[in-house]
Amino acid sequence: MKLRRKDIVNIFQILLIVMVVLSVLVPFYWTFKISISPEKEVRSRPIKWGVSEPSFKNYQDILFSSSKAIGTAYTFKRGLINSLIVSVITTVITVFFGALGAYAIARLKVKYGNAMTFFVLLTQMLPPVLLIIPLYFIANQFKLLNTKLLLVICYVALNLPLCIWIMRGYFLTLPSAIEESALIDGCDRLGALFRIVLPLSGPALFTAGLFVFNASWNEFLFALTFTTDLKAKTMTVAMAEMIGRFRTDYGLMATSGILGSILPLVFVAFFQKYLVSGITGGAVKQ
Repeated sequence: MKLRRKDIVNIFQILLIVMVVLSVLVPFYWTFKISISPEKEVRSRPIKWGVSEPSFKNYQDILFSSSKAIGTAYTFKRGLINSLIVSVITTVITVFFGALGAYAIARLKVKYGNAMTFFVLLTQMLPPVLLIIPLYFIANQFKLLNTKLLLVICYVALNLPLCIWIMRGYFLTLPSAIEESALIDGCDRLGALFRIVLPLSGPALFTAGLFVFNASWNEFLFALTFTTDLKAKTMTVAMAEMIGRFRTDYGLMATSGILGSILPLVFVAFFQKYLVSGITGGAVKQ
């Protein structure tokens, strides 16, 4: 039977989708497999895809560790908590000020508004590593080194331009007639923003917040440079410190990777509709 051109294209598309899905799922499976495998099995050859004696000891060591005696497991648990605190605070502050900035650029007739928008986007083109040395000296001068406050300040500054850009595009799609009616009824600009615009901009707020949270959650360079002990050290730094000079506990490291990826995956899985709506909402101006 001769295959039609359309059938060949469909087969190729299916194979391509299967390859993409496998390229995403196989690393997650392999990481989870290592996390529940005995150490001797992790280092054994030839490589096995299954687990002969599964054990969740690594998860128990991290999740239920309560003292520094456990070492790297307890360090990662503290880093996980620090990352959550820093990421949540950063997200709230960035989205709040991002909404104010985006609304000002989108609605107020500001001189050189387009130039300001371009400048906001331009800041995202600069590599963050350029800021390491000046920020280190400034933080040292103000006694902010090795504090979660410094990480929050840095992450807000790094993510605010992207947050403004996302929400500005969404604000431009909202009909201005609704705000004008509120202004005629006696509402001021801030009242129109918080009572009308923001309630209608849930997808954009969520999308911007998710991008900011993921960026803060996964950030490594600033956390490595500016933190030294458990009171401010984040999850990514704790994971990097698991790589020893003579020995590395791959099971514990794989467990850390699984635990560190659960929260972002849950957000994307359960709120995918809002994420897609927020990303595509500013694509077309009404």
